[in-house]
Order: sequence, then C-alpha cells, then structure tokens
Amino acid sequence: VRRAARAMLGFTAVLLLTPGAISRAVLGAKAGRSVLVLGGSGYVGREVCRNAVQQGYRVTSLSRRGVNPEPNSAELAEVNWVAGDATDPAVIKQLAGRADAAVHAIGLLFDAESGLGNFNFIVSGSRSVPGDTSTYDRITRLTAFNLISALKSKPRLPGLSKRTPLCFVSAAEAGWPEVEYGERVEALAPAWLVSYLAAKRLVEAELAASSGAIRPVVYRPSLIWDWKKLDVLPVIPVFNLLSALGVPFVDKTVRVETLGKAIVAGLNNEGVEGVQRFPQMEQLAALI
Repeated sequence: VRRAARAMLGFTAVLLLTPGAISRAVLGAKAGRSVLVLGGSGYVGREVCRNAVQQGYRVTSLSRRGVNPEPNSAELAEVNWVAGDATDPAVIKQLAGRADAAVHAIGLLFDAESGLGNFNFIVSGSRSVPGDTSTYDRITRLTAFNLISALKSKPRLPGLSKRTPLCFVSAAEAGWPEVEYGERVEALAPAWLVSYLAAKRLVEAELAASSGAIRPVVYRPSLIWDWKKLDVLPVIPVFNLLSALGVPFVDKTVRVETLGKAIVAGLNNEGVEGVQRFPQMEQLAALI
C-alpha cells in the first residue's frame, strides 16, 4: 500500500495511508513552506492557522485588525498577524508574492446591503460586524479575485513550477444548481442569500478558469459549528437528519475543527483539487 501511495499522487492513493503516517510524512515534506491566510483571525481562519502551524508551515494572516484572536494559543502565537485591507490589490500582491500557498477564509453571512448586518455579531464565530462598504461583492468576490490575480502573476518556470494551491471556503448551497430540487429551493430563498451565493459562485468560476497557475480547492460546508456556537446548535440535528435521509439540497453540518484540518490537508496533498463536500472534508480532516 505504501509503495502504491508513493507511486500515485492522486487523492485516492493518499487516502490509503493511515492518518498518522500521512501526518508525519506531510509534516516532514511541508516544513518551511509558507501560507497566506486571508481572514486568519476569523472563526474558520484561526483553525486553518492553528493546523498549518502544526504542519510546519510559516503562516501569515491578513485581517482588518491583525490581532491574534487567542493570545494563549501556542500555535497561534507563531502566526505573523498582519492588519490590512484585502480589497486593496497592492496589499494582497505584496503578501502573496512571498507565499507558497494561500487560503481565502474571509466571509460574512449578512452584508451591509442585507439590512441584517448587526446580526453578524450573533451568527459570526468571531463576532465580527461589517462596515458600511462590506458587501458580498467586496468582501467575498473582490478579495478572492485580488488573491487569484496575485498568485497568477507570480513568476514561474514553464513546465517546472508547481501550481500554487489556493483553498477557498465557499458554501454547500453554492452547489444547489447541481442537485435535485436545488434551483427550486433557491427560487424561494431571501434576496440576501441569493446575493451571498452569487458572490461565492463567481469566485468558484474564477478559480476554475485559473487552474493553469493555481490548484484550486473549493470547500462547500453547510452550517459550520462547535459547541460554543449556540446560535446554530438547535438546528444542527435537523440538518444532519435531513442529510442522512437523502434530502439532496441539505448537506451534513461540518465542525469548524474538521474544516480547518481539511483545508490544510488540501494544501498538503497535490492530488486534491476542485469541490470538496462534507464527505471529502471528513476524509481530508482525518489525514491531519
């Protein structure tokens, strides 16, 4: 099995090894590499930073405040916390130019145009509240496009340079057009959710069109949670039950710890590419 895994760089071959063996192998192989995490101080971003440090990456986080969200965390103390505006292409280009990999974990559920922005303090894992210009287009699409453009502009040797891995946190509902009854459900969705998903899909499309220079890995989690996320805990069993019963437009929920590990595993393994739904996320997380 180990010989086969070494001979094949595909995702399936990677999964044949035990999680412990993969973790030790990856740690040795990736030590010294650098990753830029946009939104590293956020709910998902901090888990990415934590696991990336554990895997031997040099980690830089870019966020509005540039502050370590968990000062007592030994792993997060090793992160380079940078304050800056991800909507500024120059800021992204400077940081991305020094990175071997990147993660886009910036996001918000209710933007400034939804009329529900203040509810982010309740539903956001980082208790972040958007500013007056924080629209889905600026916070999701523009920041991601800036990152994609910066990574594509990096000098590379034809036929020799590897593609730069870029992990993007999308949403399970972005895949509604691909599943049975999904389009009907979206037709009933509120305007803010339609706009939210539109921004996610624009980024997914741009990533797919940029796969020559970038290895895009798109994560589509449903509800993301941990035991402190009291706003979603009551509905977690409902989502999980509907998913288990085979309702095509409802995905099983994903723990934030699982998502953070799955993202770093996606950075590590060159055979991982494209859309990752909850089964793939769970498999990837088991490798860390």
